[in-house]
Amino acid sequence: MKVGRRIALWTGGCVLVLLAACAVLAFTFFHEFYPAPPKVGYLPAHDVATAQRQDLDYFHHYFSLNRAYSPAALAQAKALWKQARATAGSLTPPQFELAILRMVALSDNGHSQVYKPSLYAVNNRIPCRLYRFADGWYVIRAKSACDALLGAKLLEIDGRPVAAVAAGMYRYSLGTRNHYDQYVTPFFLESPDLLHAAGLAADANALTLHVQMRDGSTRDATIAADPPDPKAVAADTDWTDAYSDAYLSPQRVNGEDNAWLTLLPRDTRVPLFLRDYANPFQTKWWPDKETLYVQFRSNESEPGHPIKPFVTSIERAIVSDKPRFIVLDLRLDQGGDFTTTAGLMKHITTLSDSIKHVYVLTSAWTFSAGDISLALVKEHGDGKITTIGEPAGDRVRIWAEGRGMQLPNSKLWVHYATGYEDYSKPCWGQRGCFWTTLFFPMHVQSFDPDVRVPYTFDDYVNGRDPLLDKALQLAGACGC
Repeated sequence: MKVGRRIALWTGGCVLVLLAACAVLAFTFFHEFYPAPPKVGYLPAHDVATAQRQDLDYFHHYFSLNRAYSPAALAQAKALWKQARATAGSLTPPQFELAILRMVALSDNGHSQVYKPSLYAVNNRIPCRLYRFADGWYVIRAKSACDALLGAKLLEIDGRPVAAVAAGMYRYSLGTRNHYDQYVTPFFLESPDLLHAAGLAADANALTLHVQMRDGSTRDATIAADPPDPKAVAADTDWTDAYSDAYLSPQRVNGEDNAWLTLLPRDTRVPLFLRDYANPFQTKWWPDKETLYVQFRSNESEPGHPIKPFVTSIERAIVSDKPRFIVLDLRLDQGGDFTTTAGLMKHITTLSDSIKHVYVLTSAWTFSAGDISLALVKEHGDGKITTIGEPAGDRVRIWAEGRGMQLPNSKLWVHYATGYEDYSKPCWGQRGCFWTTLFFPMHVQSFDPDVRVPYTFDDYVNGRDPLLDKALQLAGACGC
């Protein structure tokens, strides 16, 4: 009895020690990679100068929270901070916001960003919604003041070539240029407030657009801005009317009222990758082609769409249907929790002996956990992977993870990155190495596609999907 009691006590003690060790490890992990921002404790600001100084004082914590800065960039950002604080009160709100954007951008890291929708809570915006196709920026959504320009290609803003305006605003974002052009530029190009503050527009309340109409003619149109929309952003919630990938679908965007018109009629039968846009997980089986199509636009559960059952259903479909080819569509996968799909990505070519090849579709929207999915497929594909489309939206060595902090008066949300991730080699020993990636070592040298296929405005309006077409063509031509 005594022996049994000693064994029970010893076992219980070991369990308690193990649980305590796990608790310490978990605490250390979250403290290291997801540290909470400091609490805001300022008195209400009664003038612009005080409000801007409070925001800058709170923002100063960003320099220690965001690990992506190089020493030189951090020194430059701190020098800009001193200049901004010395001029607090003399900056217009858009000038102040650009100062914050510039300091954040100097970390030159895709995950170290001001949440762009928070800019729309405090800055105006013309009622034209832009999307950047491979051949330029086009108006694909509009209110009545801009509806005559639906389908028009934007050539100039206030007499400046649109590419030059976009290039001028790049200093307020940095990161990879293709991701900036695709993901960020609509936030800037649609806002007279921000362009005027940057010295790239003549009027803070309107923009004169020089456009090419679909019949080839050109015209100028001066479009007045709508006021800021405080509903465009809310803390820790989904953004409404936010990212331009959602504009591609003729379905109504979350938070969009009936005043908005779309270039494509609402009942247009769009290509597979744009159908049922509220559902981020799509699949289709073509028995005659022995091909399974799988789309991820997220790596985590979205409202009404849990990811785990979808991943399980794909794994079962591969085992039961025995496809020869898989088209893995990551071109609109902007990230989430990469561990939700890591098992599928690692084993997608080995779940069935029938699989001869996997075609992975990518674009500048492929970002964050979407890039990790791409890296895992390339790492473990055993020579059966061909990537098609345009380069993914980030580098193979980045800073990610972290959290967001909201400035108390301007209400800008700023994300800081805390975990270093290297998809070209394990980052063990590197400052800030994100522990989770050590369980998924990768040796990927580039996110450039094997077969480059652009997506143009003409493809969009004619309902074509050149990336999927190329994948099916290569599958059909495969002599496997």
